[in-house]
Amino acid sequence: MSEQNTEIQQFDSIILLRDHLLSNLLGEDIDAILYWAGKDLARNHPVETELEVLRLFEQYSFGMLTQIEEKKNRKIYRLSGEVIEQRLENDQFPSFSLETGYLSQQLQRLNNIYSEGIYEIKPKKKEVHLTIQMDPKEPLPIDQN
Repeated sequence: MSEQNTEIQQFDSIILLRDHLLSNLLGEDIDAILYWAGKDLARNHPVETELEVLRLFEQYSFGMLTQIEEKKNRKIYRLSGEVIEQRLENDQFPSFSLETGYLSQQLQRLNNIYSEGIYEIKPKKKEVHLTIQMDPKEPLPIDQN
């Protein structure tokens, strides 16, 4: 089997699990559960740099993550790539809460600042924007990350 066929099967498997099976199992609670699952994944697999976070997004088949805006209290990222395009084509309401929770928790740990995130699907651009809001006035105790 060619490498390209293996990648296509991997994407199809991810889409099947993420957008069909989990959606059926979790129902209307999918966004809340996946968000906290993403945070838990980040807590159990911490990184040392933001660059590592960007690389892991591709490695975990979350998509290609690119920072597109940075302000004092907010960072916005673009999530794009083939897996994102396929998920948007195959499901009317895919959830990107797992990715959002994962990114939020990694940034919270790296910056030692309370962080929460939301996502917005951009269907015409075939991408998703992840917005991470950080509260510099609410630093976390080092052992709370």
